Order: sequence, then structure tokens, then C-alpha cells
Amino acid sequence: MNRREVLKASLAAAVGAAGAGMNRSVSFAETVNTVPSSAPAAQTPAVTTDTFEPNGRWTIEKANAWYAKQPWPLGCNYVPTYAVNQLEMWQKSTFNPKIIDEELALMAKTGMNTVRVFVHDLLWKEEKTDFYANINTFFDLCEKHAIRVGFNFFTNGGKEPSVRGPQPLSPPKVHNGEWRQTPGKERVMHKPENWGWMEDYIMETMEYFRNDPRILFWDLFNEPYNSGDRHHTLGFLRLLWTWARRIETPIPLTSAIQGMHLTPIAVFLAENSDILSFHCYSNAKTMEKLVTLLSGFRRPLICKEWLARGTRNCTVFDILPIFKKYRVGALNWGLIPGKLQTQYPWGWDETKGEPEVWFHDLYHEDHTPYDPKEIELFRKLSERKD
Repeated sequence: MNRREVLKASLAAAVGAAGAGMNRSVSFAETVNTVPSSAPAAQTPAVTTDTFEPNGRWTIEKANAWYAKQPWPLGCNYVPTYAVNQLEMWQKSTFNPKIIDEELALMAKTGMNTVRVFVHDLLWKEEKTDFYANINTFFDLCEKHAIRVGFNFFTNGGKEPSVRGPQPLSPPKVHNGEWRQTPGKERVMHKPENWGWMEDYIMETMEYFRNDPRILFWDLFNEPYNSGDRHHTLGFLRLLWTWARRIETPIPLTSAIQGMHLTPIAVFLAENSDILSFHCYSNAKTMEKLVTLLSGFRRPLICKEWLARGTRNCTVFDILPIFKKYRVGALNWGLIPGKLQTQYPWGWDETKGEPEVWFHDLYHEDHTPYDPKEIELFRKLSERKD
């Protein structure tokens, strides 16, 4: 069974489990309960060159050779404590390298070597010189602490519109309440005639940093199905990958297939990503089954989002050893709650006050650990030598 057949078989099983008529959408995570615990090994596809498949994707051999040279990717999704969203993180008026430097040092102390960050196209459009300068400053600080970057361009999640300048605070005890869409459903995603606006942004930015060793991977689109706008999103993804493939870069392309609710998007991402990435906020049993399933594609795996304590049972103690066992890259959400307030679960009722158990994040704002035993495990499993 080849890679495409593995994915289609698992998704077909999930659709069957959803019931006749597809009255309920099925997430990719749900498919792991409908497939065997061990996916069949994939056949190596025929390729036209030694390093690329016909669609421009890295071959399995090239992807695995690249991954073998990397330390085990261990890190987190990062928004500085001073920022409520991507704009406040990067814009000239609020960018704060001092705080970033201190928080990257905390990551390094934890044993992390990778950080995933999110940018916004509005800053490229309205203050490009400062935007690129701030990205370079951030990359320099990452290099100082021996941390490499997963660089995300687009996300369907969050609010519109996006405007530079002072950003509103999240309502009290609301999880990530002021995140911003990019490029935005109303502005671009629902208007295919405007999709071309993003071509220059993607190609110019990737060209600017195309050989930058400080970048570990290009993360083209965060959770593309997140808005439920599946038809527009799939069309945009096809263009996005076409643009990105025009840039000759030694940095792999990816976008998370976890959370896909319609099979064409999941299939597209699985068939076009150089390395496979996914998001999973489920318990250890589901996580290990998902890792086993995706391992059938024989490509490097990175879980770009995980950690959801409490009722979801996605904990450091249960999940991190699984990633280490299979050498799956592990980027939890996040470091310090800050203005994002991601210690509160999704949909938290503020009348309940503070949660007994944090949902995300590892440290308080004074840099003391939420749970020192979690940090001990990070350090124990880390491949950092310092």
C-alpha cells in the first residue's frame, strides 16, 4: 500500500464511522481510532530526480537525510508576554528584543532548540523595512541561544480586521481572544480575485530568507481548515504551494494536517509537504496511534502544537516521552501565558475564577515553572548539550 492509499484508507474509515450522509464532520485525529495500531510501510515512489518528486516535493530519502542531521526538535509556540497577537509582537512601535531575549534564554534553559512563531502580512505591506529588520533581530537572538525557527505565514484562526498600532486586550480570562487572521477571510480568503496579493509577500519573504540556517522549516499555513471555509482554503493552498515551490530553498515546507475535517485538504497537505506536521491536543493513547499512522508515510514528523492539561489529558508526562520514543519533533503551546492568557482552557467561564490546572504554557511571568517536574523532564529528554 502506498502513501496515498494509506491516507485514503484511514480517511475512508473515518468517514464510515461518521455515519451515512456525512452529517458530522470528522477530524483527522478521530481517524486514529478507526485504523490498525500499526500502519503498513509505504512504498518508495518513483521520482524524476534524486532529490525531488514530480510536484517539486522532497523525496522521502531527501527528507529523512535532512532530518537525520538535525537534533531532535524540541520547543514551543511562542508569542512574547508583551504581545496579544502577531501584530503587537512584530510591529515597529511595540517590538521588544529585550523581553524576547530573556524569554528565549528561558527556552534554552529548559532544553529547547526550536521555536515556532507567527507573522502577519499587514506588516510586510505597511512597514516592510522594519518588519524584515525585526525578523532578523529575532533570528539573531534565536541564534544566540542555539534555537532555530519554525516560520509560519498564514492562519485562518482569530479576528478581523487587522490594524497596526495599539492592540485591544483580550477580555479577562479569555483564551487568546485577540489573535488576528492573516491574510483574513473577508479581505482575501473569500475573494479569490485578491489571492494574488499574497504572491509577492510569500515569494519576496522566502527569497529574502531562503538560505537562512536559522530557519528550521517553512510553515506555510496554520490549521487551514480552522475557519470552516474549506473550499476557498483548498484553492488558496494550491496557489500558495505553487508560489513557495518557485523559491529554491534548502528549508523544508510543511503545513499541519492535524485537525483537517475534509479529506481533500488533508490529502493535499500530506502529498505536498516535505516533512509532515500535525497538531494534537489528545491523550497519550490517541497521540501514539496518530504518530503510528503518520509514520506510515516514512517522512519526518513534527507535532507543532500539543499540551492541554486537565480534562484532555494531554500532559507533559504522558506525551513528551512518546515524541522522544519515535523522534517526533515536539513544539508545545506555549512558554508563558502573558497577554494571550492561554493558561485558561478554550471557552473558559470566567465566573469560575482561576483554573485549578493550567491548560497551556510552562512558566509564570516571573520565570518560575508552573510545575518544576515538567521542566525536569524537558531537560532530561532534551538533546541540548549545554
